[in-house]
Amino acid sequence: MDCYGTHVRRLAYVALLLLVVVLPGCAKSCGKPASEGRTQVAVSIFPIYDLVRRVAGPDANVMLLIQPGRNEHSFDPTPRDIETVAKSKLGVMVGLGLDPWMEKLMKDAAPAARILKVGDRVPTLTIKDDPIGANHHDHADDHDHGGKGAQDPHVWLDPQRAQLIVRAVAEELGRVDAAHAVAYRERATEVDASLTALDKEADERLKALERRGFVTFHGSFSYFAERYKLDILAVIEPYPGSQPTGEYVSKVLRVIKDKKVPALFSEPQLDPRPAKVLAEEAKIPLGVLDPVGGGPETDSYEKMIRFNVSELEKHLR
Repeated sequence: MDCYGTHVRRLAYVALLLLVVVLPGCAKSCGKPASEGRTQVAVSIFPIYDLVRRVAGPDANVMLLIQPGRNEHSFDPTPRDIETVAKSKLGVMVGLGLDPWMEKLMKDAAPAARILKVGDRVPTLTIKDDPIGANHHDHADDHDHGGKGAQDPHVWLDPQRAQLIVRAVAEELGRVDAAHAVAYRERATEVDASLTALDKEADERLKALERRGFVTFHGSFSYFAERYKLDILAVIEPYPGSQPTGEYVSKVLRVIKDKKVPALFSEPQLDPRPAKVLAEEAKIPLGVLDPVGGGPETDSYEKMIRFNVSELEKHLR
């Protein structure tokens, strides 16, 4: 049944692509004149989208593919998504195994468009399978990140790397829309200044923490921790598809007890129940760190970073 369902979805996907590719050809001959419009840009996830749209300003139309709250590791495009991508001159994705679906979608629906993988434009970290020193996970064969030894894709969670991303975005926008290249660079400079101020603020606030160590449920915050000299003492799921064994969970509980870990942190995009059970067993609070944002409290890149700083302040003071 699973294979059959997959086959049906693939056929539907091909049919959608055909509709998107063929029907636009009617735009010039079906009584509706084609609109010149602004440069179209498609972006995979919210934090990158927020940076791209601010650099783009009024000169490009930037569209977010994955709405906040949805899982960025897998994506089934709707007809609207395919139509959106088909009009794009630039696609901006993370790469590094986070959103491979977008590269396929861009190449199928908009083969002439440029693709910017922001993960290729910044220094990267290697995923640590187990920060507490033992490999005690059952691994799925098809998880997106590639497992131990792969590059950690969560590069945007370091504001200094985000500054490099902003520069790359301005460069690529200038290539697809040379008429507004200067404006893109100017707005990138403004965003860069905002990120500089944000980074300084986060650094000063996090330096004041009495405790530096914590445990996360998912392995998203290595770049954030590296930038602000925090210590991730254990990760329950280093990457999607890794399932902790009972032995590993027992070891994490010992680390929490021995190091007097003040809190376990989950993410709003995850099912909170496993983390809640573990936090209750460890008798520590369950906090929230948001790596993607886009919600009411995190509807800009800066607000997302400040939200995470505030959560750490709440539990690590």
